[in-house]
Amino acid sequence: MPIETAGRRAERRRRGAALPYTDGTCASREPRRQGRRGLGTGYHGGVPHPAALVDEIANELGTWPGVSIDRRSEDIALVLYERLELGVLDRDRGVVELHFSLPEHDELVEHGDAEPADSTPGSVSHLLEGPSDVTAVIELFDRRYRDLRGEDDAYSSADP
Repeated sequence: MPIETAGRRAERRRRGAALPYTDGTCASREPRRQGRRGLGTGYHGGVPHPAALVDEIANELGTWPGVSIDRRSEDIALVLYERLELGVLDRDRGVVELHFSLPEHDELVEHGDAEPADSTPGSVSHLLEGPSDVTAVIELFDRRYRDLRGEDDAYSSADP
């Protein structure tokens, strides 16, 4: 029997992690489904299926104070801060949608941080294709979270 290293334990925990929902259910780690680019492994075979990326985002958001994940269907989950909507996670399409004020919406689209969403005016979407998209989406959620909480932007070393 091979020795289990810390890296192997972390990988085993990551694969076994489940998406927590407020109704007490969890999204299981299902076998990779046939995706847009083949067998759900992306261009290079190492990129996770978008549903796994959505699960990773949901797991992170679920640790934020006041945030809950409300499962609407097998593939759709609503992310709430208290009773206010932060955004929507779509596991099947690998897309996240968030609503911002029109000036913020326009700024995000202009800078290439998100795409305009078709669903409602002021909404932006972000397609999850790899780990860098997880970081970008967490930053979008952080911006929306701070907006709903009435907080200033995160401190930057460039601030005076």
